[in-house]
Amino acid sequence: MNRQHNSEQIRNRIIDEAARLIVTYGYEGIAMREIAEAAGLSKAGLYHHFRDKEDLLVAVLTNWADEMAALVATAECKPDTRSQLTALVRGLFAQAPAQRALVRLSNHDLPRLSETARTSVERCYANGLIAPITAMIRAGIDRGELRPVDPHVATWLLMGMLYPFFHTEQARIGEQGEAIADLIITTFFDGLAQSTDPTTAAGK
Repeated sequence: MNRQHNSEQIRNRIIDEAARLIVTYGYEGIAMREIAEAAGLSKAGLYHHFRDKEDLLVAVLTNWADEMAALVATAECKPDTRSQLTALVRGLFAQAPAQRALVRLSNHDLPRLSETARTSVERCYANGLIAPITAMIRAGIDRGELRPVDPHVATWLLMGMLYPFFHTEQARIGEQGEAIADLIITTFFDGLAQSTDPTTAAGK
């Protein structure tokens, strides 16, 4: 049992260090040797846990997707779409910069990966962020909270507002995170809120 626990701890340390280095230097800019050194391991020790750099990148993003699942579960407890997405976006901005920046880097590095790894990364990205946001928006439309827009388009509009803050240069926003999250949500929802004036709604 201790051996299994130690192995899991080492694996998690590798994933954490790999995420930090990939965000700092890019997927192509970092070697397995450097990841091994950062994790306090030999290259052989690193390869004991991960087959190659692609395998490690997929593990990093799978770990990110698992963290996102926890944020989504918390957000889904909120009573309406606006409060759900507020909780989710605030949660994103509360993440460590390396975790948030992984969203952008995963897309940037997709063309360099094998088809198998690319499919795994795309699945992590879709399941971790795109699908939950789309589901929340669709439910809001069904409840009459939002206009009957295409939920996929609305999701990508929101992602477009978020995306600049996934850049490594913008990821370190510190205490401004919650204020930025709230501004994004306010801007997004004030454009989508269902009109309470029947004449205005008819005019549209």
